[in-house]
Amino acid sequence: MSDTAAKPRYVQLADSLRAAILRGDLSEEGQFPTETELCREHGVSRYTVREALRRLVAEGLIQRKRGSGTIIQPAAARGGTLHQPLSNVGELLQYARDTQYDFKPVGLTALPRRIADHVSGDTSGDWFQFQGVRTRLGDPKPIAITDAYVHGDYAEAAAEIRSSQVTIFRQLEELAGVKVAHVTQDIQAVGASADIAKALGISRRAPTLRILRAYRDAKNRIFEISASHHPGDRFAYSMHIDAEG
Repeated sequence: MSDTAAKPRYVQLADSLRAAILRGDLSEEGQFPTETELCREHGVSRYTVREALRRLVAEGLIQRKRGSGTIIQPAAARGGTLHQPLSNVGELLQYARDTQYDFKPVGLTALPRRIADHVSGDTSGDWFQFQGVRTRLGDPKPIAITDAYVHGDYAEAAAEIRSSQVTIFRQLEELAGVKVAHVTQDIQAVGASADIAKALGISRRAPTLRILRAYRDAKNRIFEISASHHPGDRFAYSMHIDAEG
């Protein structure tokens, strides 16, 4: 089953509308489609439309006013920040499609202690490292500097990985046959080191959001780890939580 097919319909609709907004297909000056129009165009229920729009409101992309309909938030109102949901593998793939990760291979190395200490599980041995920056499509200003590490067991496949809008873990699935079963995340606010500040074009010790991810197979073995530092004014982590009961 594809990642898209596995998503709830309202998530698929939110993904489609988000992509249209970010591409500029739905402009700030234009009239945002009504709920009725969205239901008819996408063949979904009003509940599905409302849940999709609620996600986009939470991400800061749109605003809904009673009597005025739905409007797209101006870029200035969002502070130029990328509001991105990153709560499941499908949304990680959407994030990759909406951005570009330009990296270079560094080669085999031990996992840095500053990363290993924050990852639960076996991180021993050598890891094939990549390093680069991630940008939004059409905007050269970096939204993250990312170090990615692939377990040494897959070093041969890692050497064939190339910069693209296809994630490293998806390329590994094709090249090495390893399959991601789940991803764990550690999120922390940290000050930018000198190297990170230089790469991101910010001041040293400026606030950044560090997202540390460990990609695990069905046996809970870690095969990829990534550490991304996002400038505090260019990235916002969004998450949709449904109330139980």
